[in-house]
Amino acid sequence: MSAWQDFLDDVLGNPDKPGKVMICFVNRYLEGLDSAKYKIKYDGHEKSGETTTQNYCVELTPTSFNPIHIFVWSRKAKAYKKLDDAVAEPGRKKLVRKIMKTFKVPGKTDKLPNTLPNKRPDKPAPAPAAAPSPTDPQGITPEQINNENGQPQARPRRPVPGEITVVQLKKIFPAAKDGFLQEIANECNKDLVKYHLDTPLRRAHFFAQIKGETGPKMKPVNESWEYSPKTLMGFSDYYKVHSDEATQDGYLRAPSINGKAGKIMRHADQEAIGRKHFGKLNGNRDDHPNDGYNFRGRGLIQITGYEKYSGFMNDYPKHFEGQAPDSVNNPGIVNQTPYAIQSAIWFWITYKDKHGAYGWQLADKGSTPTNVQKISKLINGGKQGLAERQNAFIIAGAAFK
Repeated sequence: MSAWQDFLDDVLGNPDKPGKVMICFVNRYLEGLDSAKYKIKYDGHEKSGETTTQNYCVELTPTSFNPIHIFVWSRKAKAYKKLDDAVAEPGRKKLVRKIMKTFKVPGKTDKLPNTLPNKRPDKPAPAPAAAPSPTDPQGITPEQINNENGQPQARPRRPVPGEITVVQLKKIFPAAKDGFLQEIANECNKDLVKYHLDTPLRRAHFFAQIKGETGPKMKPVNESWEYSPKTLMGFSDYYKVHSDEATQDGYLRAPSINGKAGKIMRHADQEAIGRKHFGKLNGNRDDHPNDGYNFRGRGLIQITGYEKYSGFMNDYPKHFEGQAPDSVNNPGIVNQTPYAIQSAIWFWITYKDKHGAYGWQLADKGSTPTNVQKISKLINGGKQGLAERQNAFIIAGAAFK
């Protein structure tokens, strides 16, 4: 099934809100256009990239019915050319095809210079100086062979890793949609070296942690604090002292029947939990009691607390293109694309453990379960879901092998 068919699989939505929009760049035969550079501006956001014959559609989630401005690069004019605007429809998904006229530029062959014919050298070129062999698992282990002239020649046993692909991500997140995975891959591939996602081991650790945070759908959601009173008193110093408030703020469950847990009759008061337990943690401000709830975990690595939300916004221009999101006054934006993956990348290259090691530096130390545990502690502060993360790392390691 193609990207646009998958997009239109579910068309109904909220009739009072704009539906999603997918823009596809095609030729006159409605085939995916190759190597078309595009730029799309909507609701203060901007998306840009280059199409391929397999990935030529861009999915948008507008928040208003304002026009969506679409531009493509004109080779002839050497500038972006504006196409007709698109507008979202109330409660329905909309597919917009931009049919482009393409042309081929004929190649030119330069005449050979009026010189003597090339003469084959009498002796082969000297062999290049031997380089030091890599000693860490990130390097390429060469297999020494000789060429037809008897000169030493190294042949890598495996190639240097290329870009992150949808096929690789699908092995780790089988329930995620291909279009969303393509957006994640595109964002990471913008600068794999800068984002420290330039080795198979780093990618395996990074996406294993994302799976531990979001599951097989890779769906960014708000962190849930649906805790029982017993759980609250077990991990929170505040609720250990105020046990009556733990009973009040935790969820209320009906009695169990035949060993089966009863249904939840009253959900936990997550806003109260945010104020009382998380209010003074994670860099939240003392004079803002709602920081704990407002800045709960979001994004693909669940950044948490005012310090991280404000840090992501302030550091944004250093690492990413476009306007920085106002994640302080609109924290929910961290769950939106592309900020969900960008916030995860930002954390990966910004935060260190107590020994001063970044996440990617911990990844370089190896693939042992102990190392997965160290990275998990940096991401979520403990051992919660450690077994799932270690299993996710095995799957991710095979995907990027």
